[in-house]
Amino acid sequence: MNWYKTAQQKTLYIMRGLPGSGKSTLSEHLGEGGVILASDDFFMVDGEYRFDKDKLKEAHPWNWGRVENAMKQHISPIVADSTNVESWEMRPYVELALKYGYNIEIKEPQTPWKFNAEELAKRNTHGVPLHKIQESIEEWDHDPTIDDILGSEKA
Repeated sequence: MNWYKTAQQKTLYIMRGLPGSGKSTLSEHLGEGGVILASDDFFMVDGEYRFDKDKLKEAHPWNWGRVENAMKQHISPIVADSTNVESWEMRPYVELALKYGYNIEIKEPQTPWKFNAEELAKRNTHGVPLHKIQESIEEWDHDPTIDDILGSEKA
């Protein structure tokens, strides 16, 4: 096994984790030398995060397009940063990686509080309420494989 990357090896890291779990910190580490593309960027206005739930359906396709543009430019690594609670949410990223010849690594923060709703509610920077975090914990797909993701559909 090679323990180094060659110029031909391109990697897409699909980040997943609940708000406040440490996704951004891990993304910054993994994205060194490449690009971090977060769905949350869609809601940045004049350097301020302004979430609008009515525009959420636009945010994810917008980010998929940014990931595809980065792949067309052969940028590596690419970090696709989103909560990705359920497998179907990662499917567009996996399909793009396969189309453009990227290795796929699914990454989650390994913080001790990653499924502690009360702690996540305190730590998240976007003010996601406790009840929303609890709902996401209940919906969480544990350890999905690439095949699970490719076979998944929106519920």
